[in-house]
Order: sequence, then structure tokens, then C-alpha cells
Amino acid sequence: MEPTHVHLLTNHIPILGSIFGCLVLAIGMILKNKSVEVTGVATILLAAMFTVPAYLSGEEAEHIVEHLQGISEFQLEEHEEHAELSLWLMIAAGILSLMSIVSYRWAPHLTKVARSSTLIVSALAFVSMIPLANHGGKIVHSELRAGDEPSQSEHEHH
Repeated sequence: MEPTHVHLLTNHIPILGSIFGCLVLAIGMILKNKSVEVTGVATILLAAMFTVPAYLSGEEAEHIVEHLQGISEFQLEEHEEHAELSLWLMIAAGILSLMSIVSYRWAPHLTKVARSSTLIVSALAFVSMIPLANHGGKIVHSELRAGDEPSQSEHEHH
């Protein structure tokens, strides 16, 4: 399977996994239900695990598509810039979610801080992926780009 296919198959998992994980974790915290909390935290951990192959395959996919007709170089660059921030936020969310899972068993006094931190960082990661996904869609879909890209003279100034 080519990197472009891998990227297209994996790139939605961190986006959807982070928001679903946040919602489930928040519901578990509100209901004070440990099983629901652990499900939310585990969802965030899985989403974080898929972030790395999505990011790495995106790097490789860029080299394949950047010279194809109809591809927006501007949107490709914007997508790449947002991807790095989202990668690091999702890695942090994954580490925190792992710490939360461990804390339930071996450090219950840290569980509240760990799960709250997981919720905050994964929510930030999700928010960072909104413009990431927006630019990603516009790389190929010119109908989404209307009025978005700088003119040639503006692009030369950057």
C-alpha cells in the first residue's frame, strides 16, 4: 500500500478519536464512572497511536502528490505546518492517557490530575486538528479553496 493510501486511511482516526475520547472521558468524569472514564482515556490513547503513522505517511504522501496537476502547494504547506503541532499535542495526550490508565491501578492519588490533564491536552489536540483537516481537504479539492489562497504576488512575499 502506498503512503498516500495509508495517510488517507489513518488521518481521520486521530481527529475522531480525540473528540470521541474527550466526550466519553468528560461524561465518565461527570457521572463519576470509572469504566466510562477508562474507555475515554483508552480511546485517546488509540487515537494518539494512529497519529504517528498518519503523520509519517503524510510526509511521504507529500512527495508523491506535490507535483501533480491540481494540487495546491499553498494548502499543502499550510497542512504540513499544522500537522507538526497536532502531532506533538497528540503524543502528549497519548502519554497523559497512558499515565491516567496506570494511575487507576498503581497511583490512585494521581488519577484526578492525570485524567484532567488528558482531557485538556486531547481537547487542545482536537482543536489543533480543525485547521489541519481543513487545509488537508483543500489540497486536492479545489472547490473548497474559493478565495482562500493568496494571489501570486502575495505568495511571493511569504
